[in-house]
Order: sequence, then C-alpha cells, then structure tokens
Amino acid sequence: MYSDSLYTGMAGLQAITAQMQAVASNLANAQTAGYEAVQAVTDAQAYSGSNAPVGADAAVETLGPDLKPGPMRQTGDPLNVAIAGDGWLQVQTPSGTALTRNGTLSISAAGLLTDSSGNPILDNNGTPISLPPLTKLQIGEDGTISGIAAGNPGGDAKIYGRIGLVATPSGKLSALGGSLYQAPAGTNLSQSSTASLHQGYINDSNVDPTSAMMEMIDSSRSYQLQTDLMKTQSSASQDLNNILAQG
Repeated sequence: MYSDSLYTGMAGLQAITAQMQAVASNLANAQTAGYEAVQAVTDAQAYSGSNAPVGADAAVETLGPDLKPGPMRQTGDPLNVAIAGDGWLQVQTPSGTALTRNGTLSISAAGLLTDSSGNPILDNNGTPISLPPLTKLQIGEDGTISGIAAGNPGGDAKIYGRIGLVATPSGKLSALGGSLYQAPAGTNLSQSSTASLHQGYINDSNVDPTSAMMEMIDSSRSYQLQTDLMKTQSSASQDLNNILAQG
C-alpha cells in the first residue's frame, strides 16, 4: 500500500517539477525580445509489467511554444522591426534556417543584415540580404528595404532587398535558445499573406511576468504540500510496521 502511494506521490512531483521548469524559463526570458512562452503538460501513463504498482506515472509532454506574437513596443530605432499578424523572420544559423520574432536587426561589417546574434536575415528566396552603407534606411510593411546610398546623399532612394516573412509552419516548433525556433524537418516554409513589418518597433516577449510569478508561487506550494504528504505517508507506514512487529 505504501509503495503504491509513494509511486503516486513521485508522479505528482514529476508533474509539478515540469511546470516549475517551464515557468522558470519563461520568467528568465520575460525581457527577451521575440521570446515565445514555454508550455508544460503532463499526461498519465499507466505502470506496466508483472510487478507494476497500481496507478500511473506522470509523462511529461514536450509542447511547442505559445505562438501568439508578443506586444509591439516603440523604440524609434530604424533597425528595429515588429511583426504584426502570422509571420516570422527567417534566420540563417549554423544549424540551418531558424525562425524568430526578434526584430532587433544589425548590419554587419560585411554589409549583411543580421539578427542581434549576427545571424543573417533571409529574403523571400532564402538568401542573405546584403546592403551598402545607407542613409535614411526605410523598411516597408512588406519588408522592402530602401534607402539613399551614403556616397550619394543627394540621390534618389533605391530598393536593396526585401525581408522575407513566412507563415507559422505546421507541426511543433523546437526552441533553439533565446528567441530562435526551428520547424520540423522537411517542412516547406511559405510566405505569409497576413504578416506585416513595423519599423521602429519591437515584439516583446509574450510572457506575462505577473501571471508567471503567480504560477511559480502556486507550483512551489503544491510541491511543498506533495512532499509533506509523502513524509506523512512514510511516517504512518513506519508506525504500522512497528505495530505489526509488536503483535
């Protein structure tokens, strides 16, 4: 009997621990631009085997991130872009093409448009975007990049590329760290028909710090209650064993 209740208690602790880890990650990235909140779910999985105890274990399921875009915040920086609608920026990383909603852009010494980590931003054709030194850099809602060449300040503005915006792919996105995500292997990325870019803005994390903190407090209390219950069960079992031994 005690063994069965111990297994049940451990399953409960596993579920609570998974929730606490997810909330801790969300709190740690509450200020990370473009971060999508982690979701933790546990499912009951019956014990199996000839000597299996009664009950079920807690199987932690790995869900994709919460995909709703974070709120847009105005920065005034012409190299900041926020995404409205169902869309993602494509980024070239050492692990392949990744998706992000972190529109904190830079221009490398080689003239490539990059994310905040130096990864090239890709255009509609999946190609890095190369830019000359520009003045009055403009990024349109469709991702079109235009500006006046720095060497010709009196000249006309020209178009130098277009930032690609892809729709959320089917299947589960895998977190690569920070605000980078990867689509399932073999997924064909398609251009978004509803997304638009807004220059001078940034997508903040979609984590609600207040709600996340309340979830952490609630999970911590549940963890403490669960461990106290297991201690009580252990003490009661020991008392019962002592009584049976005396009899």
